[in-house]
Amino acid sequence: MTTPLFDDESRQQFNCLMEAMEDIDFNSYSYDALNDRIHQAVTEKPNLARIVNESNQSLLSHACHYLNLGHSRDLIKCLIRACPSGLLLLTQQDEDDIVPIESKRIIYMIARHPLHCEIMPWIAINYSRVLGHERCPPVAFDLLAMYAQRGQTNCTASMIKQFLVAYPRAFEQVYSYNGNVFHVILRQTICYQEEECEVDFFIWMAERCPHSLLGNADSTGCNPLHLACYLLFETHSKGWNTGEICKYLIQKCPDSARVTTHGRLPIHILQSRCKYTYVREVVVCLLREYPQSIDIPKPNDHTPPSSFLFIRSVKLLLDEEKDLRETAVSLTYTTSSLTEALTRNKDKLTRSALTVFGSWTTSFINTTEDKLKLISNRLKDMCNEGLEHDE
Repeated sequence: MTTPLFDDESRQQFNCLMEAMEDIDFNSYSYDALNDRIHQAVTEKPNLARIVNESNQSLLSHACHYLNLGHSRDLIKCLIRACPSGLLLLTQQDEDDIVPIESKRIIYMIARHPLHCEIMPWIAINYSRVLGHERCPPVAFDLLAMYAQRGQTNCTASMIKQFLVAYPRAFEQVYSYNGNVFHVILRQTICYQEEECEVDFFIWMAERCPHSLLGNADSTGCNPLHLACYLLFETHSKGWNTGEICKYLIQKCPDSARVTTHGRLPIHILQSRCKYTYVREVVVCLLREYPQSIDIPKPNDHTPPSSFLFIRSVKLLLDEEKDLRETAVSLTYTTSSLTEALTRNKDKLTRSALTVFGSWTTSFINTTEDKLKLISNRLKDMCNEGLEHDE
């Protein structure tokens, strides 16, 4: 005679534990006693962690819902160890619930919880197979949403780094309209506007998946640079991190400065915010990579970047900078070619002319370097003349 997987005694014990979690008092003594009680029960009967009641709730789902992570972190880990597949349990969904059904799994309860999200790196290290399951859409996106709200959550850049190191597949994941992790972290920051994305953290991610920086556009047609510019548009006067992210994206993916979304270039997003220092610095970089954009009108109001005095002034300096650089490169190449061609020529007059030309070229290039420094300093001064804070 075989013993049923979940006998009446086990179900009764399960129900008692569930009720105890619902009735928990918010003090450390009560938590400690309950933690010990559940831990001992599950250690003696691991199948308790596999029982699901008529409401599709388990010990793990109840622990995530009712218990404070600060007191019950080890207990939640114990329940996961007893039944890792329980992370994929689909909790009951109300008929009028607008949340997608796939997002009702326990793994998402944890990833989206302002406190429980702390254990996601531990899950990634020990149960990456769960994260890769076909029934488990990318939870990294939910974790990045917690990071965007980190003023109100325990999610930090360090925590997400641990998660991504343990589960690097997240870098390659694309889900629904969200795009990839770079789209998500910028879009979630735009959405919540509580904390800027830290530039060091963004660069850390980018260095581990550089080909996704330009990558495919999300459902709105935006690449990461578009989103970073939208974020800078919103944060203009306090957007140092965002400005640095924009400049990093332009440096690493210069072609993204030429990509449009709904006919809108990155410079179109920022052109009306050019009174702010951080915006000005990014606009200079965008114009340097795509100078022709100055005459391309913005699709909704047909206003080109050239309508703005700052942009016109910058363009004049950048044109001069470009001409000086091209002339210096051309002279350097010409001098090198002549020197190579006349290496064996012993005609004194020819060699003397080459010496004079070389001397003049060196002098011109040195002068050019001085002029380029003056242009660079003038551009910096023009950017610094902008506002750092809202008036």
